[in-house]
Amino acid sequence: MAKLKSLWSWGLGLLLAAVLSAPQAYADNIENIRGFANQDKTRVVLDLDFNPTYSTALNDNGRTFVVRVKNVDNYKTAPAKISVAQGSAVKGLSKNLDNRDVRYIFTLQGSSTPNVFVLKPQSGHNYRLVIDFPHTSTTVKSSGSLQVLDQKTAEARKGTGRGSGGIPPTHVITVQDADDAENALLNSLSQVGSDGIRTMTPQQAQTYEQKLKELREEQAEAAAQAAKQQAGGNRTQSPAQAAQQPVEEVLDTQAPPVPQLIQAVPDPFIIAVDAGHGGKDPGAIGKRGVREKNVTLAIAKSLAQYINSNKQFRSVLIRSSDVFVDLNRRSEIARQKKADILISIHADSVASGSSARGASVWVLSNNRAERENKKILNSGSKKGQQLLGGAGDVISQSEQNPYLAATILDMSSDNSRSEGYILGQEILAKLGGFTRLHNKKPIHASLAVLKSPDIPSLLIETGFLSNQYEEIQLNQPNYQKQIAYAIYQGIASYYEKYPKQRFKSRQESAQRVLNHEKVHTVKKGEYLAKIARSYNVTVAEIKKRNSLTSDTLKIGQELIIP
Repeated sequence: MAKLKSLWSWGLGLLLAAVLSAPQAYADNIENIRGFANQDKTRVVLDLDFNPTYSTALNDNGRTFVVRVKNVDNYKTAPAKISVAQGSAVKGLSKNLDNRDVRYIFTLQGSSTPNVFVLKPQSGHNYRLVIDFPHTSTTVKSSGSLQVLDQKTAEARKGTGRGSGGIPPTHVITVQDADDAENALLNSLSQVGSDGIRTMTPQQAQTYEQKLKELREEQAEAAAQAAKQQAGGNRTQSPAQAAQQPVEEVLDTQAPPVPQLIQAVPDPFIIAVDAGHGGKDPGAIGKRGVREKNVTLAIAKSLAQYINSNKQFRSVLIRSSDVFVDLNRRSEIARQKKADILISIHADSVASGSSARGASVWVLSNNRAERENKKILNSGSKKGQQLLGGAGDVISQSEQNPYLAATILDMSSDNSRSEGYILGQEILAKLGGFTRLHNKKPIHASLAVLKSPDIPSLLIETGFLSNQYEEIQLNQPNYQKQIAYAIYQGIASYYEKYPKQRFKSRQESAQRVLNHEKVHTVKKGEYLAKIARSYNVTVAEIKKRNSLTSDTLKIGQELIIP
């Protein structure tokens, strides 16, 4: 018995020793702090082994930024040094303790409002608290390494470099100011035709590029002058501070599956993929500087890769680089390549302060197209250029977004609209499985251009660059690939579910135009004899043209009227 007790005591002691000597795997520690700088921003990253609770504050007219990380276990020994390359907007850094909270105080020069977000564990990394300091017009110089000061040293140095020839306050020209100036320049050097499309002559385009460069240089100089004036003691709240809002947590996105080759067919389904904007036309620009033309091109290229991996399909990229393609030319390319469908990729933007977010699909409505066509052709008024229907809360006037309006205008034909709507439903279903939807059904826009009906077309808004959360997402390569993969899945679903519609646009639309045929959608209360009378044809002619074996019709059914 004594021997058994001895063994038990020895085992218990060994267990206690193991427990007491085991590392604290679940401690809430700040493991590391690191940073780098490029031409556009300075990024500081806190490596953590926990999901942090934090708060931020921008003080001293944008010269000081405080990040408080709450309830840190290693608050006393948290990292005390950071390396930052030349070009950094961070000129000083001190660490301050408040009970178990760690406060990092950044002294800034040449930075606009910082952006803060959390990245969750992925690819060997633990939690990361990311702080981005966007650079203003001038690139600042910095030493290669910054020492984090302890609280006592920081207090001793307090006030030595501020308000007396030290770091000047930063003046921020708002995104809206810059956009308004650039829009005014665009309007002054272009003209809107009767079809609602804004165009430039080659000479105007050359002048526009030069004037745009000069305008941005003037904005940079104005910002520098304003900073000097504020250094005299003006302590009023800056626009950047007034507009400061908490930034949502933005997660890393997993990459979608790698494209898998699928067996070829003799006559593939051809998909024209249009990356919106390009070249001199940047499209929407987010507050972090993300440009729509770059987002759409990345998504379009990924979509083309998925399409071409399925040998039942073949993609046609309307543009494959950062070039401007006229809106009329985009449709012509799709027609020349005998595309069965045309998909135009965009990223949306709305007025500052709106919380709008999510993906949506636009198709052309059939109930107002004729009336709106007449308005546009008979008057070049702004009212006639408005995008109506369910998209009214997204885009107000085509003059503010002429290329988007022109893309919508190019979606014509009763048959193409109906097929575009079906395809849009399939794509929305797949997009909704990955990202938030702004509208769960395709949006009808009620403008059309009077051209021969040919290709089912739709416009996909992949998200809102005006939303700070989605701007970060849309700039992530894996997120772009996931959007492309969802669109591809929607196309594949459409192809499998509706085989009769695969080549209808290419094989039938042109012939119907030559035969002066129309498409009628059956409404409630209608029957064959009534429809035949309204078009001055016989029931037999309608039945023969549509291969009908009975007089029974369904609401929503489409009939070709000979």
